[in-house]
Amino acid sequence: MTQPDKSTTTGAATRRSWSAIVPPPGAARVLTANAFVGSIGTGLFLTGAVLYYTRVVHLSVTQVGIGLSLAGAVGMIASVVTGALSDRFGPRPTMVSLHGFRVVAYAAMAFVQNYWQFLLMIVLVTAADRAGPPTNQALVGRIFTKAERLHTMAYLRAVRNIGLGAGALLAGLAIETGSPTAYRLLVLGNAVSFLPMAFFIASLRRYERPAPAPAVAPADAASASAPTNYRPLRDLPFLGLSLANGLMVLHDSVLFIALPLWIVGYTKAPPFMVATVLVINTVLTAIGQVWWTKLTETMAAASRAMSICGALLASAALCFGAAHFGNAVTASVLVVVGTVLLTAGENLHSAASWEVSYDLSPVQAQARYLAVFNLGTNGQDMVGPLVVTALGVSAGPVGWVGLAAIFLAGSGTARLCIGWTQRARARAAAATSACLAQEAAI
Repeated sequence: MTQPDKSTTTGAATRRSWSAIVPPPGAARVLTANAFVGSIGTGLFLTGAVLYYTRVVHLSVTQVGIGLSLAGAVGMIASVVTGALSDRFGPRPTMVSLHGFRVVAYAAMAFVQNYWQFLLMIVLVTAADRAGPPTNQALVGRIFTKAERLHTMAYLRAVRNIGLGAGALLAGLAIETGSPTAYRLLVLGNAVSFLPMAFFIASLRRYERPAPAPAVAPADAASASAPTNYRPLRDLPFLGLSLANGLMVLHDSVLFIALPLWIVGYTKAPPFMVATVLVINTVLTAIGQVWWTKLTETMAAASRAMSICGALLASAALCFGAAHFGNAVTASVLVVVGTVLLTAGENLHSAASWEVSYDLSPVQAQARYLAVFNLGTNGQDMVGPLVVTALGVSAGPVGWVGLAAIFLAGSGTARLCIGWTQRARARAAAATSACLAQEAAI
């Protein structure tokens, strides 16, 4: 039997690995380039933001915390409002406008001089930032078919991880100088990144599918609960799903906040494990996110995946808690195993949440529903750091058991709310059909 050429086999393997990060030519590649550029700018800004506020603008930690909390609350409202605008004017023009606004807002942020200027600008930039993800997801839904959109979202997430890491490395060079000019350049670098992003998104016009025709609700009042009214903030099952999803997104705060503090202060693992954890997470996400979408390509599969990723995240939390009791080697092994489990749960959760949010968002009001679905994530951004530091750090090993319970509760509740939402939609559709049949008979 002829043996396969080794160079050919290696080349094929390399192409498969590369295809996990770079999509085929077309709209997906444009969006991926957009995500990569944007994540570099975000990495620059996030790495040095708190230091910029405290060392250059000379704000206290309390002032920064109040500003970020207020901005997060306003951002939640802004994301829902922007979702309605996206449904009315289209997600692509809305996203171009958001990018243009962020160019100006972040540029102004680089020159704030006092607390009130900081407060105004942090509210404005955060509002735009919170509105971006659901609008971008709606744009993906407008351009790609159901079979393509999950893979596209996976490409975007994989590339964002790489870009964030690159931006953080560049920011480290600036932080090393410690000069106010270097910090301001980090903020300006983020502002500049939105210029090419605006052109990338504008160029997608030729790929857009026609906007869905607006649905006409029956005049009969009995149809008030029908989905043609498109009131996601009154859709209790969908709101419950958003909240449950927010509980599961606590994995972000665990990775970036609780785990570094836990490794250094409460385990015998060497400090370099903090960097090791982030490298493992970034690499596994970059090469594996597209693969995870294969497990969530139907609504039933995505619903099951919600339960599986809850178990994975809970197992990761237990590993981290157990690391407290081991020696340096044992603690390091448990931290690595926990990181692998956390990354698997995180990636599976992302894939499942994309499928669920797309399928449960009426196409004529997709951006609005995606924005409301994203409220749970925004809420986690606000309270997640407090929750994970209270449980994953201050409470000791028992706190990690509490986090495991939260992940299991979140995944179980998410699955229940998925079924609840589907049943509510089915009843509303049946009521609408009955009203239409009655009107036709008359």
